[in-house]
Amino acid sequence: METFVLDKKSGAQVSCVQEIPENLKGIAIVLHGFASSKESDTVRMLLRRFPEAGIGVVAIDQPAHGEAESAREELRIEACKDSLAAAEAYVTAHWPEQEIFYFGSSFGAYITGLYISTRPHKGRKVFFRSGAVNMPTLFIKDDPTEAEKKLLQDLEEKGYMQPSLDLGSPIRVTKAMMGDLAENDLFAIFDPKIYGSHAVRMVHGAQDDVIDPEAAKRFAEQFDIPITFFAGEGHSISNDPQSPERLADLAIEWFLS
Repeated sequence: METFVLDKKSGAQVSCVQEIPENLKGIAIVLHGFASSKESDTVRMLLRRFPEAGIGVVAIDQPAHGEAESAREELRIEACKDSLAAAEAYVTAHWPEQEIFYFGSSFGAYITGLYISTRPHKGRKVFFRSGAVNMPTLFIKDDPTEAEKKLLQDLEEKGYMQPSLDLGSPIRVTKAMMGDLAENDLFAIFDPKIYGSHAVRMVHGAQDDVIDPEAAKRFAEQFDIPITFFAGEGHSISNDPQSPERLADLAIEWFLS
């Protein structure tokens, strides 16, 4: 496993980790979820499982996430897409003949969906784990709780709030990022055909209390995407010790089919 840094045109940097096997059949660019990082349990599992199957892994920290260079950049939608684009340019430069896959967890799936719908890219196979298809509604609510009202008060008074969604370390979300979310409804923007045909697959916990399984089901039905619900699983899909391995099996099968 190798860690490295990519430079973006903006001057910001992307913290990365990779594991590339010798019997290479393609490379997966992996995006973690909100308040997570490239050090997450899911990414660590993929760094083990994908190379065993001949799939290389390049996982990145999204802006404002992790403990390294990426953490210094403000969280914005275009900045997230820029980081994914930088990773794809890196993979294309080093392995130009290899097929590119996209694996997005939660917020990472949301960004991946926006990316393939709004920017030219090389990959054609996509896997959403606990995809945050309704990401804007997690912060923009008609009936916020008292805790959410406190966050919104911070947003007004300080210009930012620091939610964690009970997923990890609090992440700074600015007014500008809230505006980005309001303008980026994945249900309205997602277009898996605009830059060529894509094969998209979804996996979701049937008891997910972060991303409503009904929202995932609606999204899958709207865009004719195959979806598998893991019974008894929440957002992390890890209640059963075998669930992460089963998820990896499904992703590997999808990418190599």
